[in-house]
Amino acid sequence: MQLDQLVDPIEGMSDDDLRERLKALRNRRTTVRPAAKKRQERDAKKGTVTKINKIAGLFEGLSEEDREAIIKSLGG
Repeated sequence: MQLDQLVDPIEGMSDDDLRERLKALRNRRTTVRPAAKKRQERDAKKGTVTKINKIAGLFEGLSEEDREAIIKSLGG
């Protein structure tokens, strides 16, 4: 089996076929971009940590009885 039997040569393709081939090539990118992935994970963690710190700060200012009352009202 020859290579030209597996792949259609682009010289004989119509304009529409060439456009479709370009779209297919552009959409099949599978490049792993670790920096972007790490940035997304870090930003997601940052928001979670900030929320936890805010809640912890709110609870630190409360008395023990107030904390217990809030926990009971939340069902815990």
